[in-house]
Amino acid sequence: MSDQRLTFSGPAARLQYVLLMGLFRLAVTRGLYGRFARGLGRVFGPDGAVFLHENGAPPYRIALNDGYWTRFALYRAPYEPEVARVLRAARGATPLFCDMGANKGYWTTRAVPLFDRVIAVEASARTFAELYRNAGELCNVTLHRAAIHARSGEEMRFVNTHLSHASARLQSDQPVGGQDRVETVETLAIDDLVPEGVAALIKLDVEGAEIAAIEGAARALTDGAVLIFEDHGNDPACSVSAHLLSDPDMRLCSIEHGFEPMRDVGMIRALKTDAYKGYNFLAARADSPLLARIAQGFANPAQSR
Repeated sequence: MSDQRLTFSGPAARLQYVLLMGLFRLAVTRGLYGRFARGLGRVFGPDGAVFLHENGAPPYRIALNDGYWTRFALYRAPYEPEVARVLRAARGATPLFCDMGANKGYWTTRAVPLFDRVIAVEASARTFAELYRNAGELCNVTLHRAAIHARSGEEMRFVNTHLSHASARLQSDQPVGGQDRVETVETLAIDDLVPEGVAALIKLDVEGAEIAAIEGAARALTDGAVLIFEDHGNDPACSVSAHLLSDPDMRLCSIEHGFEPMRDVGMIRALKTDAYKGYNFLAARADSPLLARIAQGFANPAQSR
């Protein structure tokens, strides 16, 4: 159960928050959510923010003109409770949590009291600045501005999607919108971040570069790492899951409603009923002690509170 408390950047931010939550109840589409948040942001100014305090973690700053985080972490709280459950279940079983594609640092800050060390990586310069604002001064956190990929040290072009920081991505064959910003970023491989012999818990959210990122984590997975990854509802081929299942030593599990092994792509496809939603899964080698510990935590919820 989440112990959630909110504080505000000032009295105006508190009023802005109350109005925003009220307006959200009238919205019927994701687009309207964003318009409400941005519109109120223009009225109140860009500096209004709410600070989310949960379960002893450092406060997480949410700008009140941010249609993504105000919607998912405030209006529809708690945010991704299944991921929070994995983090709690892994506490004490690994010293390291890696937040790959950390965005503004929600999971980075939530992991701070649970793990000895946290590594967070974000590619977008603007989003990285917010990540640093939330986690840059935390003593057990290391931040990198980079793109997670198959190999370290390469330069790639990164697209900051207009009005949607959560959909920023490495440039591919997709067209770049007229208001999107493209910047150059250096790549990092997970195997160059995770020390040898450490079975890390790794959250992977890299918007289309998942397969390349997994290729760059081959040694970490051999060492027993567990991936939390997203298979999006708009991908009927379940491309990331299919890639992982092509290795007979890999095991995949759904965590949406408990801990459920996924034997094939068909089982995964059947779970994805919402084309607008990203579904979280776990992946690890069959002999990973960390995966076994997480499974035990799901089976015995009292052990992972």
